[in-house]
Amino acid sequence: PSDRLGLALAERRRKMGVVRLLLFSSVFSSLAPLASPFAITSRPEGTKRGLFSFPTDQDSDESPGGATRTLLDFGSDLSRRDAIFLGVGGIAYGKIVGDALSRVRRGDAYPEAHERRVADTFRATLMAAAAARSGAEKGITNSKERALRVLEAGVGSKCRTVQRGLYNSALEDLASSGLATGIELVGVDITTPNVDAAATAQEVLSGLAKGRQESFQTSFSVQQGDITQRLQFPDHFFDAVTCCLTLCSVSDQLAALNEIRRILNPQGGTFGYVEHVAVRLGQEGEEGRSFLEWQQRTLDPLQQLVADNCHLHRDTDLAVRDCFGLNPTDTRPNNEGQSRILEEERFFIDDMWPVSCQCRGVIQVHEV
Repeated sequence: PSDRLGLALAERRRKMGVVRLLLFSSVFSSLAPLASPFAITSRPEGTKRGLFSFPTDQDSDESPGGATRTLLDFGSDLSRRDAIFLGVGGIAYGKIVGDALSRVRRGDAYPEAHERRVADTFRATLMAAAAARSGAEKGITNSKERALRVLEAGVGSKCRTVQRGLYNSALEDLASSGLATGIELVGVDITTPNVDAAATAQEVLSGLAKGRQESFQTSFSVQQGDITQRLQFPDHFFDAVTCCLTLCSVSDQLAALNEIRRILNPQGGTFGYVEHVAVRLGQEGEEGRSFLEWQQRTLDPLQQLVADNCHLHRDTDLAVRDCFGLNPTDTRPNNEGQSRILEEERFFIDDMWPVSCQCRGVIQVHEV
């Protein structure tokens, strides 16, 4: 019995240690994004000790002369052990996220439920754009003067969406439908896409086109560009724009969406996206996700530091609606003269924590 009791106590101490590490990690992550140098300050006689104080240029009651500003005041001495736990917790989180990000970049970290939604979104986006351009929606005979022009924003240096086959079903359906003579896919990323990866992606697309329709042609090119700035393409150049896990990390989300809207064909141009977003506790199906929502808010600053400006707590789907003039309370029918939502979904992929709350959508532009 005493052995069993000892084992039970040891297990309990182990679990409490894990909980403590996570709590310290959360505290560290809420402080880490501030760029100023941190220091654990000594306590002058008769004053409290502050944690992570740093220089400030502005005078205040707490920091006369602009000496320091205290971010977190425990009111008592911070033990060396707790300070170690605090630092290790933040490093551990950075290591976990960094490893996950590395796997994502290699293309082997996406669960099937996520991949399927990306492929479905890309297919719906390209098919809707092709139908609008050919006049199929109006019952007009196909007019296929050129290939379908598609831009992927944030294609990445490895062009992973193409290499993972997430355009496969879209190209197969396009080739068999006769709605387009081919596809011209352009990938843009703020980092220079890898030339070898682009060549491999072109081979993937070309292999899909073979045996479907001899006249169906594919091309793929990549270039460096910032979607938050004006790209080199003229207004209304593309029939479709896609993006996957991109709008979470752009420096200016509204600017990026406005640029996407600028380059889209105003008469049926289609935008398809899959992004991770903030949990909305007031939304049906998300009421029980309060802990995840707290994690998002708490870890968001550290996530931006360790994951290339990735924000955990953005309402990207609402930003898309606002940019394209889609009022969720608008009850007018979806007809010409207004942009419309063709598909929209919010869902959870728990295996992708901390970016497990996600959304997808397909927006078609109809501007008078």
